Amino acid sequence: MRRLVILLLAGLSCLVAQSSNTALQELFKSYYEEGLRENPERATAQGRNEYNDRWTNWSKVALDHRRRRTEEYLKRLDAFADAPLSPQDKLSYRLLRYQLQQRLEGEDFERYMFRVFQMSGLHTNVYSTVDLMPTRNVKDYENIIARLNAIPVYVDQNLSVLDEAIARGLVQPKVVVDRVNDQLATHLTQDAAHTPLLAAFRKFPANISKEEQSRLQEQATAAYNNRFLPAWRKLAEYMKQTYAPKARPSVALTSVPNGKTLYAIQVRQITTTSMTPEQIHKLGLAEVDRIEREMQAIMREVGFTGTVAEFDAKLDATPELHFRTKDEMLVYCRNIAKVVEPELPRLFKHLPSLLYGVRAIQADREASSASNAQAPPPDGSRPGWFNLNTYQPEKQVRYDKESLVLHEAVPGHILQLSIAQQMHDVPEFRRSFRATAFSEGWGLYAESLGSEVGVYRDPYSRYGRLTSERFRAVRLVVDTGMHQLGWSRDEAIAYFQKHARTASIAEIDRYIGWPGQALAYKIGELKIRELRAKAEKELGAKFDIREFHDVVLRNGGLPLEMLEEEVNSYIAGGRS
Repeated sequence: MRRLVILLLAGLSCLVAQSSNTALQELFKSYYEEGLRENPERATAQGRNEYNDRWTNWSKVALDHRRRRTEEYLKRLDAFADAPLSPQDKLSYRLLRYQLQQRLEGEDFERYMFRVFQMSGLHTNVYSTVDLMPTRNVKDYENIIARLNAIPVYVDQNLSVLDEAIARGLVQPKVVVDRVNDQLATHLTQDAAHTPLLAAFRKFPANISKEEQSRLQEQATAAYNNRFLPAWRKLAEYMKQTYAPKARPSVALTSVPNGKTLYAIQVRQITTTSMTPEQIHKLGLAEVDRIEREMQAIMREVGFTGTVAEFDAKLDATPELHFRTKDEMLVYCRNIAKVVEPELPRLFKHLPSLLYGVRAIQADREASSASNAQAPPPDGSRPGWFNLNTYQPEKQVRYDKESLVLHEAVPGHILQLSIAQQMHDVPEFRRSFRATAFSEGWGLYAESLGSEVGVYRDPYSRYGRLTSERFRAVRLVVDTGMHQLGWSRDEAIAYFQKHARTASIAEIDRYIGWPGQALAYKIGELKIRELRAKAEKELGAKFDIREFHDVVLRNGGLPLEMLEEEVNSYIAGGRS
């Protein structure tokens, strides 16, 4: 009888666990699907094309609904706090809870301030989304036309959001607004025959008839001239006449109402740590000092006896270390990627299919946009992209491009994001989950793998890697300097000129418009390096670099605290 009771209880526990698992999976699925419906641009980016004829609804009703939805999902998720879950379901539960809490905590910044930003504001969102839209059939082209026709409503809704932002004092600084206004002015100089928004209508696939091509071109031109341009002029006028006069003079996020708290939230969310801005500032100063000592060692190796700044100036004045054209830059970076790819199996246990290309950032955005990576969608319907900033190639140096390719393409972002997109047996939201300190930390860590994947074969490219790492350490100092310690933009530029003189001033303006994001790189990289050192020490001869990288990457993006738990579990298992 006792054995029968035990078996019945075990069976009941199994049924409860199965029921909990099914209910939780349904919650994950509904959350993901509702999120795509509410954010059609994100759906487009992830290769889901059901909503390609519309934009996110930015009306007050929709914004309030999204907040209530987030709160409701958090409550529903809490019902599983004590449920018997598998390790992967437990991790998914924790990640979704983390994401929901972040969304609520950072709502003011995302809702109001980030609508105006030179890299990913409400205006660049339109161009980057259309650029991602498929153009394989008539329906795809009609979706682009529908989105252009919907621009007036999109603009009006966003202007209402900006009215509220102004009323609450949650506005961007003048320097950010000036960059946005310059971009809008450039957009307005483009007619239908030259705008990137209609690039697809200048070259159709063969399966679309000539009659349909003529119809689509006519409708697209009408949508651009009669709907998009008037709305864009309205947006540009609003930004100049209404928003710009209210732009804050100070670059510090702490200058807005409740700004110190907002910056603390940004730092916590971006770094996924409990480090304070002051601690990060001190860490940045120490890292800049350490890296420059390593740079000095390479300088001595090549026979240079001056200072780091003097060596930087010497390299900057050497013509053969620069590019002549944008195409030359593109070919150079593509070749680096092809050198690295065959070496990847030596460091990675499981490699995803890698479909990506290297292309130049669009001319209307290149002056204020950094090089970046774009993941391919899970279905492989389009490639991923390493978007290379080729602005003023004659001023860009060759010796830091190996580290840049490693960071943005392979084994950096493109590899990491492809692994995440191709994960099996996890909820859909996990494949697109982003933890900035993890992803940017991995990108910077990937730069350190160069000597193991066939690059950094001369002292100048090794010096270039250190300039890249120093650049990220400088960011720790400058971001916290401006937003926490009260540095002016000129003080930030001066620090950059001393320690990263080849960096564009646009970098400073990026940190001003996106407080905290620049902290992710070094904080994440240092954590990954710390975990690797710990694994190497504790596992000794049992340490396998391929296994370590698999542990780091196999769950997709993770907050650093959760990543540390995963690595500690791997170390414990390896020891036993």
